[in-house]
Amino acid sequence: MHVDNTDAMVSNEQLMKMAAAARAAIVDPARITLVGDDPNPRFELFHAASSLCSQKVRTVLFEKGLSYRSNDMIILCAMGVDGIIPAEHYSPAYVRLRLIAGRELNQEFVTRYSGRTSVETEGFDPCVVPLLIDYEVGRVIVDSKRICCYLDAVSREGGQLLCDEAQARAEVVRQVDIVDRIPNGALLYGFHPDDDRRPDILKSVMETVYDCKIIALEALAAANAGEPALVAAYRAKIAKESGGKMVCHDAEFQRAARKHVANLLTELDHALAAKSFPWPDGNSFSLGDVVWGVNLVRLAYLGLASMWDELPNVARYVDALTKRPSLCKEAIQASIDSLPPSSYLNALVARRA
Repeated sequence: MHVDNTDAMVSNEQLMKMAAAARAAIVDPARITLVGDDPNPRFELFHAASSLCSQKVRTVLFEKGLSYRSNDMIILCAMGVDGIIPAEHYSPAYVRLRLIAGRELNQEFVTRYSGRTSVETEGFDPCVVPLLIDYEVGRVIVDSKRICCYLDAVSREGGQLLCDEAQARAEVVRQVDIVDRIPNGALLYGFHPDDDRRPDILKSVMETVYDCKIIALEALAAANAGEPALVAAYRAKIAKESGGKMVCHDAEFQRAARKHVANLLTELDHALAAKSFPWPDGNSFSLGDVVWGVNLVRLAYLGLASMWDELPNVARYVDALTKRPSLCKEAIQASIDSLPPSSYLNALVARRA
């Protein structure tokens, strides 16, 4: 189904009411905070501490030194006394905000599962994080790549993550696109038949995660039957999660996902060696470094740091990135705080110390 792309503009008053309604779905008020020193920040972010895409956006906000209202959402369903408790980012109020942002994407709803989350290649998922509100212009923005580029464009604080020089900018954008299309969902949710190094607690959760999602989404679609746009959003999400359930134990699919990532890391090693993709230093840190940094930390968490054992340039790149304060906080520490313990991530931290 195509997302309605009629006028996406809403008044700030309406936007603030919708954001407040979405905030109300967050059970623990302690997860609603202000980041920075502005008591009335321009930006509001709906995200999750563990979410890879959210970590990218928070890293950019950190690099820019931008204040924002932070809404840290629970993005996994849970079993309650009366049945499945839906993830907070499935709430109708939050999905309505995403549908506003979706109007300017001119993209179909997601209809299948690939393990990737790129809006450009997979379509618009109406039930995920992150989401950014810019109250200064009354705009809602979704998709981590678009949010990161938007923040870099509207703020010159902290230096530019996408430089103005054409050739260098083109290479950074190319790297951002590569990372945007990595099948991170397959790596996190999928069961590799040969070498699954994910924490045991995580593997246990992932055995039933798709069933819980689908049950919750079916209930939400039924409960909001009088709002066709919401029903269509939930149906699109159900189609995606049903596809994920079908391939999470598919050996061929899982091997292909990991092989694809291995090939990308080899290409990254070559780009770093040739200096076509500049190394970060005291004067140069790009959006490519942001997204690669977050992704490489996630690979390490999953026990896949061995994928760059024979890639010396990637290994040195990881060492450089994991010393960056923004990535230390928003990728490494956020993963430690929000995901089941991983001895592999602990080893990465120990090497960095």
